[in-house]
Amino acid sequence: MIAYFVMECAVDSRIPTYSGGLGILAGDTLQSFADLEVPAVCITLLWKNGFTNQKLSNDGSQIDSAQEWDIEKYMQPTNIKIKIPLGGKDVTITAFKYIVESIKGDNEIDVYFLTPDTLENDPETRKICDRLYIAGGLTRLKQEIILGIGGYEMLKALNYRPFLYHINESHSAFLIAGLMKDMDDLNRVKSRVVFTTHTPIPAAFDKFEMKDVKDMLSRYCEEKVFNDIYREDLEEKDELNLSWLAIKNAKNVVAVSRKHKFVSEHIFEGYKLKYVTNGIHHVKWASPHHKMLFTKFIAGWEEDPDLLRGASCIPDGDFLQAHILCKETLIEMINSETDSSFVTSDFTIAMAKRITHYKRNNLILSNPDKLIEIAEKKGNIQIVFAGKAHPADTDGLAIVKSIYDVSRYISSKTKKVKIAFLENYNIHKANIILSGVDLWLNNPTRPLEASGTSGMKASLNGVPNLSVLDGWWLEACMEGINGWGIGPKPAWTDLSYSDDMHDLNDIYGKLEFNILDLYYKNYSDYIKIMKMAVSSIAPHFNTHRMVSEYVTDLYLTGIIMCYMEKEKEGICDI
Repeated sequence: MIAYFVMECAVDSRIPTYSGGLGILAGDTLQSFADLEVPAVCITLLWKNGFTNQKLSNDGSQIDSAQEWDIEKYMQPTNIKIKIPLGGKDVTITAFKYIVESIKGDNEIDVYFLTPDTLENDPETRKICDRLYIAGGLTRLKQEIILGIGGYEMLKALNYRPFLYHINESHSAFLIAGLMKDMDDLNRVKSRVVFTTHTPIPAAFDKFEMKDVKDMLSRYCEEKVFNDIYREDLEEKDELNLSWLAIKNAKNVVAVSRKHKFVSEHIFEGYKLKYVTNGIHHVKWASPHHKMLFTKFIAGWEEDPDLLRGASCIPDGDFLQAHILCKETLIEMINSETDSSFVTSDFTIAMAKRITHYKRNNLILSNPDKLIEIAEKKGNIQIVFAGKAHPADTDGLAIVKSIYDVSRYISSKTKKVKIAFLENYNIHKANIILSGVDLWLNNPTRPLEASGTSGMKASLNGVPNLSVLDGWWLEACMEGINGWGIGPKPAWTDLSYSDDMHDLNDIYGKLEFNILDLYYKNYSDYIKIMKMAVSSIAPHFNTHRMVSEYVTDLYLTGIIMCYMEKEKEGICDI
């Protein structure tokens, strides 16, 4: 069995235990585990008040508040409690159970959401896992110890005996201390650990003062455990970097796209990484209208996404009808939540994702007069924005405000360009936006897009990408055939940063001289690109393929090692 550890996990739009791509990917992965009958269990944290409830003030500023939700409405208490020593306290941890069912309903994956919010703990301790990613410092350290060590001990209490532990991002890397404490053999520990790194920005790695780490864990494990697994992990004399802890104690380290492999090998100098490009769950992210369309023309696509190669043979009329229905749903949502007065006939672009500096969410608005000029020459443009900025991210908050300010400027100049911002972006709204627009825009600073998955979801629903050639899109883009690239196509080993002005000019140029002409003057050719987006992308960029690669290329190593141990010592139960 695989124990899948992740800090955030998106299993339901109504359960706000995620903030962005890492959580969405975890939910999709678990769904494919269930569908493909991969023996797995998931450990994550129960965020009692979610990430952030987003509202915009009258001047366009983001207002942050807690996301309140009814835990027991969606998951079951296990009533199992464990204690772990955390500094000078013994902290009681319990778990709530959520079940991910396979699409056919014949298999299940158990997901355990850990929480210290129990009567046995003092009020301060009960709030440790209050909100996702909001707290830092010692609170963040405590959260990650609860996830890693608490999760490791909870699996034992639940009578799970995993043969392999999959650390998704380094938040759960402290589980390595639990493994080392029990096994006392670094090679055996390494053989049981797969580490997937997602963050291509070293400054974003979790780092803690070594003194604080030892204070927190001194009653859990002996000094020898620290010496064995933390041996050379100090970037500075007194600092522990969790990403380095994970990479040095895992048999297999995995990047999330081919480009990301080279970026990560530059960060983790001296280490060779494998890569498994991310994917999406194809059934989960197909709109209701596309599900009916695919079922009508591509029998068996739910079980085998490779069959979606046949999407290019779907009659144009049927394909277009599905898109129109999706677009009508989107326009209705936009107009019910904003005063933007979008119309179905106008070319509509989406920029919907977590809002932060490197994603350059507002890049397309950098020269509003040029955007107006393009629309006046080529045809009306509508842009829908959505996404949350971290409440402490001043750059992200400034981007939210700038989108509002520029939209006000544009509306004062013309009706040829319309801008809308949808609050509280979540799974439900994502499904409507990505299937209802005419173009999916993605323009992060290259090479900082580890993989990305939102454009995969858009492509599945016949929406072409206009995206920076980075992450997954560098593998998928066929210029002018299934979408368009932004900027020059870099070599895999090219780690140079993209230029804002060059990318902006390319976005405007592609819109003015390629995309809008197709949409407004030669729509039959635009439909061909939409259909190619499905047939060339959906068969490969899905979590069924991704999970299969993990199983055959990575997990089986752990199984073989476990069998060898069982044969020698009788210690592994598979």
